[in-house]
Amino acid sequence: MTQELTKESVSARTIAIIGGGVVGAATALSLSTKGYQVTLFEPDEIGAGTSSGNAGGIVTGAVLPTATPGVLRAMPSYIFDPNGAAVLRLSYVLKILPWLIRFIASARPKRVASIAAALHPLVSRAMQAHVALADISNARHLIKPVGWLKVFASDAGFADTALERELMTRHGVNFSVLSAKEIEQLEPKLDKGAYKHGLFQPESGFVDHPKALTQAYFEGAVRHGARHVQAKVLQVMPQQDGSIAISTTQSKHQFDSVVIAAGAWSKQFVTQVGDRVCLDTERGYHVSFSSGQEPLLNRPVCFPERSCVLSPMHDGISMVSGDELAGLAAPADFRRIRGVMPFARKALPGLVNDKVQREWMGYRPSTPDSLPVIGRSPRCSNVFYAFGHGHLGLTLSAITAQLISSIVSGEEVPFDMTPYRVDRF
Repeated sequence: MTQELTKESVSARTIAIIGGGVVGAATALSLSTKGYQVTLFEPDEIGAGTSSGNAGGIVTGAVLPTATPGVLRAMPSYIFDPNGAAVLRLSYVLKILPWLIRFIASARPKRVASIAAALHPLVSRAMQAHVALADISNARHLIKPVGWLKVFASDAGFADTALERELMTRHGVNFSVLSAKEIEQLEPKLDKGAYKHGLFQPESGFVDHPKALTQAYFEGAVRHGARHVQAKVLQVMPQQDGSIAISTTQSKHQFDSVVIAAGAWSKQFVTQVGDRVCLDTERGYHVSFSSGQEPLLNRPVCFPERSCVLSPMHDGISMVSGDELAGLAAPADFRRIRGVMPFARKALPGLVNDKVQREWMGYRPSTPDSLPVIGRSPRCSNVFYAFGHGHLGLTLSAITAQLISSIVSGEEVPFDMTPYRVDRF
């Protein structure tokens, strides 16, 4: 069947956004408030994908990249230890090899330092960017200024944070090193006496219902004229007249510009435009425990020694654990996160009688250098990229939206965008 091509407008203000996660929704809000006619393409419900299953942190001090010298030393366990911090499926090794080679290169000390310097201007503005968008979309109540807490049961585990602490200090991150007593004051229902050391970032925020925040951002965009086309995008096609054609499973549309914010699925559209990107997915697993009679936690608590986070979400305690390198097509394997559940019940004794109400897996869109791809395509001036946020999708969504809307409208951005270019690969 021949698809009819629909021209959305004759003005230079029509813009498509591919992807209805938190980055896409935030970008829709930021652009629509500047008068752009926004059409967001997402085949599912807004915010129902990977954005709905994170730990809820807006981590303003997250300057440590994933690839570090310490991670490199632990890489053999990723293949041979099914309960390790990350798992690489042997069947996926050849496909992810180019990504892994760049990941290893990113772990050099000088490169780690430069990546941290590039992360800092993003994460340090993350909270204020969310507050700005939340005020526009009447969603301020969804963002709680309760900080981000990491706890350690052993001296060795805390000692492993030396590089992180050094980088946070270098970039002026507000953080405190906590004693066992101070940890107990913040989170009295953790296993008493189990955690000797803590790291606390008081300026970080928490969203206990990320899907609701994502939907609030888009609903705010709708009030400024945005619309949602519930269809899967198949192709992005720059046209000779300078416009962009979008082909979906249902129809074709034509726009002045497009923002690709499709998370782990962005690579195919980058290739269609003529650019190249090194992007893969760190699959993350999620278990939700039913809510009990009283609150068990006041904020997300990260347990780096066990590679998991417990968060007090709107409907119970959520546990997010681990990374799995296996691509987009492999079936989910919940055995590893189920193996962490006894630890969660020990760390937070109030969970003992709470049942598991949901298991879930999401796809973190990850670059080997832990930096997102934000900015204009070098091949096509009216294609813009906003993806590759890895573990920081919620954290960086609002600042990414503000940056994209500034770039699209020709406004000055507050810092150098070179580290986030798509052609850095």
